[in-house]
Amino acid sequence: MTQILDQQLLRWRARIDEIVKDLHELTQAIQHDELARTVSDLRNRINEPFMFVIVGEVKAGKSSFINALLATGKEITKVAPQPITDTVQQITYGEEEEVISINPYLKKILLPVDILREIAIVDTPGTNTIIEQHQEITERFVPASDLIVFVFEAKNPYRQSAWDFFRFIHADWRKKIIFVLQQKDLLDAADLEVNEKGVYDHAQKQGIADPVVFSVSARRELAGEAGSGFDRVRDFIRQNITGGKAPVLKLRNNLDLSQNIHDRIREGLKTRRQQWEADLDFRRDIRETLAQHSQQSHRQADVMVENLLAGYDRIAREKEDEL
Repeated sequence: MTQILDQQLLRWRARIDEIVKDLHELTQAIQHDELARTVSDLRNRINEPFMFVIVGEVKAGKSSFINALLATGKEITKVAPQPITDTVQQITYGEEEEVISINPYLKKILLPVDILREIAIVDTPGTNTIIEQHQEITERFVPASDLIVFVFEAKNPYRQSAWDFFRFIHADWRKKIIFVLQQKDLLDAADLEVNEKGVYDHAQKQGIADPVVFSVSARRELAGEAGSGFDRVRDFIRQNITGGKAPVLKLRNNLDLSQNIHDRIREGLKTRRQQWEADLDFRRDIRETLAQHSQQSHRQADVMVENLLAGYDRIAREKEDEL
């Protein structure tokens, strides 16, 4: 049974790859460089595991969250008080621990951690840093993601810049998003409950029907203390993503992204057609106006010639009479 499902999955993946290839050719034909790059990224990652992309502002606790979730006992993603790099870190499964530099802005970390057999985790730079290209790099990585984990600082999840970035993810790319309030150990239970509800309500107002909100403490999890909140996060992953569901979910996400890009192209072509038709109407109006002016000028010239000839005849007769 598993073999049959694997074969079906391979057929679906091959078909989607054909669709994405055609879409890439279309984006190149219309010379839309940004969408062409997005589709190229999608095609390059079509065979990769289900991809979690961790986003959030600097000092929200993203790196600590990843270290606690993987529970390797090591600092996989460096925790620093200030932004020190503009590198995206893609953490995937490997039989041996290894770090591979893909390019100046992307490195791949291989780890022998079971959860990474089905998912990959991407740690992105902060979205509100002063380092050039941080936001741009993160925004470029979002479209090919399968799930966005939006990490907020539990004490203050209301910063405008964070929610502006959320709107980019949700409105522009329609990505599935879960919310994590990190460092919950820094405030009391009553304040935490208020902030959880605040994030839930704000996300609903932004168009998410039933927001998923977790509160965690990476410090407690890494210290082996109770009440870290990571059990709920892992339960969510098991129930909704892993256990054989991830490959099908990823294919569905690839189709959704392809449809999103197709819709953008269609709207862009529609706008271009409207502009072209408006340009044709403008040119038609100009031609008609010029034709009207031309006819009027011809009439005026005819009248002027007739007046000149009449004047000439009159003067000629007067001179004849004088002679």
